[in-house]
Amino acid sequence: LITGVPRVVTVHDLAFHLYPEQYPGRKQRYLRTMTKLSVRRAARVIAVSEATRQDIIRLYDADPARIVTVPNGVGPEMRRLDADTVAAFRSKHGLTTKFALFLGTLQPRKNLETLLRAYARSANETGRELVVAGATGWQHEQIFDLARQLQILDRVRFVGFVPSEDLPLWYNAADVFVYPSLYEGFGLPLVEAMACGTPVIASDTPALSEVVGSAGLVVGTKDVPALAQALLELAREPELRHELIERGLRRAGDFSWRRTA
Repeated sequence: LITGVPRVVTVHDLAFHLYPEQYPGRKQRYLRTMTKLSVRRAARVIAVSEATRQDIIRLYDADPARIVTVPNGVGPEMRRLDADTVAAFRSKHGLTTKFALFLGTLQPRKNLETLLRAYARSANETGRELVVAGATGWQHEQIFDLARQLQILDRVRFVGFVPSEDLPLWYNAADVFVYPSLYEGFGLPLVEAMACGTPVIASDTPALSEVVGSAGLVVGTKDVPALAQALLELAREPELRHELIERGLRRAGDFSWRRTA
């Protein structure tokens, strides 16, 4: 805020503004104040999606001419891996059945409650496990409590934080990647999963719908039956699965760090 040269600021999301109840008070106030001042003083503001760009314009009354959409990308490490490598990884982690994968911080905004309820409805028919990967965050205890109430703890595996070098292995090993978040500024895990040849299911929030396009299944954020049905469809319909894999690979090709640069 005090530099004397032109400034370019990147805004990755505005969750602290749209979901303030999910942030500790001091952190939320800091982010709201500093982001508003930064956007106001910047010569240009980069938004990582058109949805985030529109949020910046709307929430901060910013000049649209100064707000530029520059999507995130994925690196070459996010790719389909050979069968032997994936089999070795599955064996190492005791992954003996097909599984649906979620990746993200365990907090209310990620909408894991809807995922767990949808999984509980579909698990017996799909035969899949559910792997929930990510560090614990704000109000994460409710997620574990719900898994107990739904009596699915024996079929849900919480693997904690995943280091970046292991991400392509988890994506490749998964049967489907599910990202039902209530709000994201971009949704990078969806692009990573598609780049690894894994079909994706996303919620219909603006940024996620924008990123996925027609390359995945998109359902309402709180629509448990629709999410359960999407999980069933990808288990029952191999032609749909193959089509979404191919669409996802093409879609992921639109998001590279070279293109971002």
